[in-house]
Amino acid sequence: MTATVKTPGTPATFGPVDWNPPGLPDDPYEIMARLIDPEQRGELYPLYHQLRRVAPVHRNPPELFHGAWTFTRFAETDEIFRNARVVNDPAVVEEAFKKGDGTFTDVMRNVMVWQEPEPHQRVRNLVKAAFTPRAMAHWRPIAERVANELCDRFEADGRAEIVDQFNYELPFNVIAHVLGIPEEDFATIKALSWDFARMGEKFVTDEVAVRGDIAARGLVDYFTDLVEKRKSALGDDLLSSLIEAEAEGEKLTHTELIANAILLLQAGHETTQDLLGNAEVALFRHPDQLALLRDHPELTKNAVEEFLRYDASVQINHRVALDGTHVGGVDIPPHEMVYIFLGAVNRDPARYPDPDRLDITRDLTNHLAFSFGAYYCLGASLARTEVSVGIRTLLDRFPGLRPATDSFEWRNTLQLRGPQTLEVTW
Repeated sequence: MTATVKTPGTPATFGPVDWNPPGLPDDPYEIMARLIDPEQRGELYPLYHQLRRVAPVHRNPPELFHGAWTFTRFAETDEIFRNARVVNDPAVVEEAFKKGDGTFTDVMRNVMVWQEPEPHQRVRNLVKAAFTPRAMAHWRPIAERVANELCDRFEADGRAEIVDQFNYELPFNVIAHVLGIPEEDFATIKALSWDFARMGEKFVTDEVAVRGDIAARGLVDYFTDLVEKRKSALGDDLLSSLIEAEAEGEKLTHTELIANAILLLQAGHETTQDLLGNAEVALFRHPDQLALLRDHPELTKNAVEEFLRYDASVQINHRVALDGTHVGGVDIPPHEMVYIFLGAVNRDPARYPDPDRLDITRDLTNHLAFSFGAYYCLGASLARTEVSVGIRTLLDRFPGLRPATDSFEWRNTLQLRGPQTLEVTW
C-alpha cells in the first residue's frame, strides 16, 4: 500500500507564481466557492489573499462550510487560539462521519481532539506525559536510519517519484518504530492505516466507508493485542510510555489508550508526508533557497520553520465559540462554527513581510502551522524532526536534486494540502 492518490489532481508548475493575479472575484461567496472546487481553484494562495483583502472575517451561507465564520488574518486567529472557550466541537464527529457501521466513529469519539474541553485536557495531559525525554531521545536516530535506508533503495536509479518512495515511507516507518510496532507488522498496519485515513476525506463513498470501518476494527484489535504484550514487557517506545503515563493520579482508560494510539499513528505520518512534499515544491520554486540550504546545513532548523509557515499541510482548523466572542470587529454568537484558514494566516502580510517569498533565513518569531494553546499539536516535535532529517538527507545524498519534469499536480483536497506526485532526479 502506498500514499498515491489515484484521482487526477490540480496541475501546477515549478515556475514563478503570480500570487496576486488580476481578475479575482470581489464577492466572498464566489471566492469560497472557488476554494472548495478543485476545477476552479488553481493556486490556493491567491484566493486566500483576495479573501483576506475583501472579507478577512466572513460568515458563510449555510451551503458553504456549514455556515461557519472564516478567518484569514494572524491577529484575529491568535486571539481565537488564546480563547479557552473557543474549542473543538465533538458534534463534528457525528456530523462528519455519518457513513459506515459506526466502528470508525467510535474510535474518533474517543480521540482527545474531539472531546469536550475538560476530558480533552485530562487525556491531553496524560498523552503529553508519555512524550518523555527517554522516548524522544530515540526519534532522530530512527528518522536518520530510515531516511538513509529509503535513499539506498532508489539511489542507483537516478530518479524517483518522491511522494510515494520517500515522503510517505519516512514518517510512516518512523511513527511505527516510535510506537513500538514490530517491523513484520508494518505492511498490515500500513494497509489498515491507509483505509482508515480515507474516511477523513470530504466525500466518502459507501465502499470507502466499508473499508474504513474494517480498518478501524483491525487497528483496534491490533493495538489491543499489542498493549497486552507491552504490559508484560514495557520498552522505551511511545506505546509503553502511554501505558505508564500518569498525571494527577490518573491514567488512560483502555478505550482512551487504544483510540489515541491510533490517532498518533494516523496524525504521525500523513500530515508529515505533505509537509515534506510542500517543502520540496517550495525549494524547487526557489532555486536560490535550495542552493543556500544545500550548502549551509546549519540553516536547516530555521528552514523547517519557514517551510511550516510558507505552506503547511493542515490548511483548515475548525472550532466552536461556546459562549460567543467578539473578534475582528464582529460578534460571533454562542455555539457557532469558526474556520481558521491556517495557510492564509501564515501568509498574512501584516505579520510576515513579503509573505509569498520563501526565505529560509527569515527571523520567525512564531507561526500557527501547529495551532496554538489548548490544541497545539503534540506531535510537533516529531514532525519537525522528520522534516529536518528528510530534507537534509535528500540534499546531502543527492546534491543535484531537482525536478525531473516541468510540472506536477497538487492533490485535490483542501483540509490537508500536498503534492500528489513529484518526479525528481539528481
